[in-house]
Amino acid sequence: MEDGNGTQIQYLAFNLRDPLLKDVRVRQAIACSIDRNLLIQSLLHGHAQPAVSLLPASHWAFTADVPRYDYDPARAARLLDESGHTAGSDGVRFHLTMKTSTDGDTRLLAAVLQQQLARVGIALDLRSYEFATFYSDVTREAFQIYSLRWIGGNEQPDIFSAVFSTANFSPKGYNRGHYSNARLDALLDEADQITEPARRRADYVEAQQILARDLPAINLWYRDTIVVLTAA
Repeated sequence: MEDGNGTQIQYLAFNLRDPLLKDVRVRQAIACSIDRNLLIQSLLHGHAQPAVSLLPASHWAFTADVPRYDYDPARAARLLDESGHTAGSDGVRFHLTMKTSTDGDTRLLAAVLQQQLARVGIALDLRSYEFATFYSDVTREAFQIYSLRWIGGNEQPDIFSAVFSTANFSPKGYNRGHYSNARLDALLDEADQITEPARRRADYVEAQQILARDLPAINLWYRDTIVVLTAA
């Protein structure tokens, strides 16, 4: 059996219309509360790589030169304090709800995230539904947080427009969290129209930097491609 770097990406998405989640400091604090390496080891037996972009690392437009909000509970606590969400006598700052399908892997991910966020005072309430109901809620923007995977769709850079452009709010596109950034929209429009490779890449690099700072979604990991070999 051999492992290779894969392109399938697991992500955590936010509803930016929500009064709590519209504050970028709250989203950044959540990112700093998540121990991706522990998740990868415990849930995937090490068969994944931490993700820093929606694009896979082998992509021509990929960049790792982005703002980072790696696992750092102390930083998470500071960001939450700065956003005005201090802990109560029970240690809880506020509650959030994460919706999942009844898929076992997703429910296990949610349970571990619940434990990790609790350490910084965020009480994550979990709600599981049959996939059709869950996905309907996602497309109707009836959620605070959810997690899904992109399989193949993130191998082209126009994924950024489909997922994060203001013009592609759900149900027209995949911008289910209603994220909107005028600079990002302009970059993506330009990148779609020009053909010169260096300029296109520069636009997509800046787009990745904006998204890594604003965190309308958190890229968790790229699942490894596993090839099983048999001896001849």
